[in-house]
Amino acid sequence: MPWNILTRTILLATGLVGVLACLVTGRLVAQDAGIDPSRLPGIVVDDSQAVTEGTWTKSRHTRPFVGDSYIYSQGGAGQTVKFPVEVNEAGTYQVLVSYSPGTNRTTKAAIIVPTEDGDKTVVLDQQPRPAGPYSFQPLGEFPLSSGKFEITVSGAGSEKGVVIADSVLLLSPEGFAQFKADFEKNTPKLAANLKVDPNKPANKPAKPVAKPEDKKPEPPQETPPAFVRKAPAKPVAKLTADELDALMEKHVGGIADVSLVADEDYIRRVTLDIIGRQPTLSECDAFAADDAMDKRARLVERLLASPEFGTNWGNYYSDVISYRTPEPELTFLNYTPFKKWLADEFRANRGWDEISYQVITAVGKVGDNPAATYVGFHQGDRSRLASETTRVFLSTQIQCAECHDHKFVEMPQETFHHVAAFFVRVQAKLPWNDSSQIVVSSKPAGEHKMDGRKEEMKPIAFSEREVDLGRSDVSRRVELADWIVGPDNPWFAKAFVNRVWARTMGRGFCEPVDEIGELGDRVLPEVHTALAEHFVASQFDVKDLFRVVATSRAYQRQLRDPQDDTERKPFAVVAAGRLRGDEVFDSLAAGIALPNVTPPPTPATDAIRFPPPPKSTRDLVNEAFGFDPSSDQSNVNRTMQQAMLLMNNKQIQAQIDASPSSGTMLAKIVAAESDDTAAVTKLYQQVLARKPTPKELDIAREHMKSVGDRKTGYEDLLWSMVNSAEFLSRR
Repeated sequence: MPWNILTRTILLATGLVGVLACLVTGRLVAQDAGIDPSRLPGIVVDDSQAVTEGTWTKSRHTRPFVGDSYIYSQGGAGQTVKFPVEVNEAGTYQVLVSYSPGTNRTTKAAIIVPTEDGDKTVVLDQQPRPAGPYSFQPLGEFPLSSGKFEITVSGAGSEKGVVIADSVLLLSPEGFAQFKADFEKNTPKLAANLKVDPNKPANKPAKPVAKPEDKKPEPPQETPPAFVRKAPAKPVAKLTADELDALMEKHVGGIADVSLVADEDYIRRVTLDIIGRQPTLSECDAFAADDAMDKRARLVERLLASPEFGTNWGNYYSDVISYRTPEPELTFLNYTPFKKWLADEFRANRGWDEISYQVITAVGKVGDNPAATYVGFHQGDRSRLASETTRVFLSTQIQCAECHDHKFVEMPQETFHHVAAFFVRVQAKLPWNDSSQIVVSSKPAGEHKMDGRKEEMKPIAFSEREVDLGRSDVSRRVELADWIVGPDNPWFAKAFVNRVWARTMGRGFCEPVDEIGELGDRVLPEVHTALAEHFVASQFDVKDLFRVVATSRAYQRQLRDPQDDTERKPFAVVAAGRLRGDEVFDSLAAGIALPNVTPPPTPATDAIRFPPPPKSTRDLVNEAFGFDPSSDQSNVNRTMQQAMLLMNNKQIQAQIDASPSSGTMLAKIVAAESDDTAAVTKLYQQVLARKPTPKELDIAREHMKSVGDRKTGYEDLLWSMVNSAEFLSRR
């Protein structure tokens, strides 16, 4: 079946590709129909024409696919699909098969092609995305005879994974080259405007295309106005650390006469909480040598002035957003620019209200305006932006009301969709494989409707802020942001205070930390309200909030789990918690001088056109130890992945080397201190930021004797410290 290149070119040029599941700016568009076989070049055989043996099931779950659906099997002997092919002219043909990729797919699908030289079997990994156009994977060029034969897809060699059978395509080598070139040239730009109607006849003429001179120029992109902070409607008071302690004494008790933690415990804890790493040996020594009465307050000021404060809390809020943001197709989301922007904002002590306003209202290219990351990485999806905006900035979850009235609280379905209407005119254009090129812009028109209803939903925020229909995208988001960050909003200040309190005091006033409404576990509302009012009175000064908490007696108590029923009262004791992934890496860097090594990028190949970016040491540590900061600490557990990373990572193992030639921190301590008591003490101070107990000293010295090799003994000791729960958590 020869391919008419001219006809194919005209079809593409006029937009008549119909129901193709096209790749739109780097991600697949879900459509009601698959790729139309009649519009593909060459010899096409769909699964609807094939003969199956065994158990095969139809599916439309994962796009793209050819025709109405594809079929799948769990694999194993007897699971085959035979595609009947008729070739009119003998010759060399490129054979392609179509499949939808996925992580649950087989890596050993067998494709059997009868050639002039006998049957040829190609083993196909169906997990990665096909390397050819659309959903097609080229298998190679084969000499084929004229006549009828069958190409077989078999799951016989697949003990694990799902086998996909969708369609077979045969092309001449020249036709295949043209197919690829035409796809790469035309598909992305044509698909951006493609709207599929599955009921539209395939031969229906295309609508006339306006000439360039007839098209109206797009209006200039609207930009949000500069942030203007408003004064609260009623007076609010700031708190001192002493006033916070008085409130805690009144509502919790045991604060006025509590024994404060020792200096070495305090410096490790406050350093972790504020700048996200354990203190270095030199920092601990300097703090221990300071005899001033206000040394702890001055330490807090030094930490708040450190650039690492912005880095730590920029990482925290980036994680709050990224852990609930799905990855789009063919684009790896890079949060590094967003983290840097957040870090700069926190370092400059920009008010949390201003930071939030910028994030919600941002427009432009992510690479030029990292504040647009939040809207851009959510791909301008109005539903996700509605639920995530209230969750992240107000700690109020409304996603359960998207499809029906909320089952547990008084929240009708309309509440969700009124919020979604604020985002109905925002859009995000995604490139292929470069998230910095995502552009957040505005659609000129459009209103939001609930499924099954005709009326247009007005943008309304919890009955507190209402916007008329017809307003532009930016003006809607500005109105929403203005209400969210306003000093009189009952949730905004409390949401941020709750997260800081949860981190510094072991749990939040409300748990989980992203639910301060009726469904949250709420305690000490008086203290929560007082701190929130302090935050408003300070003009949302993040550093001042940390200053008040970290210098209070309530904060300076010992970290421990509750021992009896009297200590199970909220905040009767302060519980420890796990370190986030970035904090684990930064503590390893401070403790054992762990370097951050990034391997060179993987070059693109025909099989892997968009290789993932290389993972640095920090990335690997964060991947193993990272967790959603909104999660309940009780759900954050040690994993096998973490143990294997600490055991096998080359950079970590290189730092746990006592050989004199290694030049590591451990090697220097072992070489400098011939006395084991002195060496063990210094190692504890370096890695755990404290001196060892007498029992720990005895155990370490005994281990040295039992091993019989000083180098091995100290490597064992350091490895056990790095793997300890103490190192990986706040103490």
